[in-house]
Amino acid sequence: MKETLMNDERNCFGLNLLHAEELEDAVVGAAMLETNSLNEIIGFVRPEMFYKKDNRYIWEAIEALVKAGLQPDLLMVAHKLAEMGRLEEAGGPYGVTRKTSNLASSAHLWEHVHVVYEFYLRRSVVESLAKRLGAAADRTQDIYEVLDGMMHDLMALREGSPLEDHLTNMKGMMEKTCARIVDRVSRSVNGVTGIPTGIPELDRMTGGWQPGNLIFTAGRPRLGKTQLGLKFAMHAAEKGYRVLLYTLEMMTEEVGERVLMMRVPDLYKKVKSGYVTSQEVENLVDVAKGMEDCRLMVDDTPYVSIDQLCAGARTVKSRWGLDMVIVDYLQLVGTNVRAGRNREQEVAECSRRLKALARALECPVIVACQLNRQVEQTFDHRPELKHLRESGSIEQDADLVLMLHRTDRNGDAKRCGLIVAKNRHGEVSKPNSCMEVELF
Repeated sequence: MKETLMNDERNCFGLNLLHAEELEDAVVGAAMLETNSLNEIIGFVRPEMFYKKDNRYIWEAIEALVKAGLQPDLLMVAHKLAEMGRLEEAGGPYGVTRKTSNLASSAHLWEHVHVVYEFYLRRSVVESLAKRLGAAADRTQDIYEVLDGMMHDLMALREGSPLEDHLTNMKGMMEKTCARIVDRVSRSVNGVTGIPTGIPELDRMTGGWQPGNLIFTAGRPRLGKTQLGLKFAMHAAEKGYRVLLYTLEMMTEEVGERVLMMRVPDLYKKVKSGYVTSQEVENLVDVAKGMEDCRLMVDDTPYVSIDQLCAGARTVKSRWGLDMVIVDYLQLVGTNVRAGRNREQEVAECSRRLKALARALECPVIVACQLNRQVEQTFDHRPELKHLRESGSIEQDADLVLMLHRTDRNGDAKRCGLIVAKNRHGEVSKPNSCMEVELF
């Protein structure tokens, strides 16, 4: 663990109590004494997880030996520590040997590792909060930047767990696969095994929105990306699915107006123009009240970082349940900018985090994104995957890429063409073809 606080500060915050010395010694000792134990945990345990300096130094030596293809027994670890100039800080040869003297059964090794890791998390949370106390109290500091930094630290801890078990043997894999197939078939309606998209042809090609999938809807400005996302959101919500919509460009009231425009377009236009009777206003209010039980939640935070977005979605999932997330749109999602990073790298990070979010929440995540200007230079303005703006990682991370296409930019705004440019689990649109979609 990094020495970010002085000893008196560490004691003040109780960090000196947040460790288990015997269990740390047991983990280090088992790794030096038993090859099988080492092989189990070498990919998961990191030096910073240990509270005691000697254990951190010993683990660094173990990692260096393993990386060099050498067996990290007691003698080799002591020799490596001497090379690193840290043998005395690690307790000398006797201190290294003593780590194995009280070693219990390695059958409980993972239990020991979990306790060590949980103490590491607790110390990290306390240190993160303590580190930002001064900034929070300093009125010259931007409090929202302080909050973003704090959230970034905590989300990095939450998502960076090396102890989540992602290894599955053949028996476990087949059990999970069969359970998924049975669940999918039991939910299937007319061949749609996921959340219905509201577009029959798209349902046929995809089977609906599938859990854990990352979907991008891409298009140039003013082609209808926002409206298409809202169409997807409302169709799912009215079917009883819980949908979370992040709208970074519009306020909640504007989203509400778009929804009403979808339901009663002619009446809404009259209301907006002001040439309307009181009865027509009442009719519009009745339509609005009729949608009050629709399971759509809207977050209209104008600037949301990827950390805030992921944390918010996790909170909604744990409190109320969540079946689908929609983000409008990718290029407006902020990141914690670090020196030397360009916008393409930031967008790539957002894309990667959203993919991880979809898998963690086990629900589809639909993200609107921009196409670059090069599509305007093509003969028929037909978009391709190469036109995805600012990041090739979008194509890599996506399970499904839908592209909006309208040959006549001044044509009917209520309709647009939709191209399935990528479908990891099914067919894509044929060349020079696209499905017609009603946006309103």
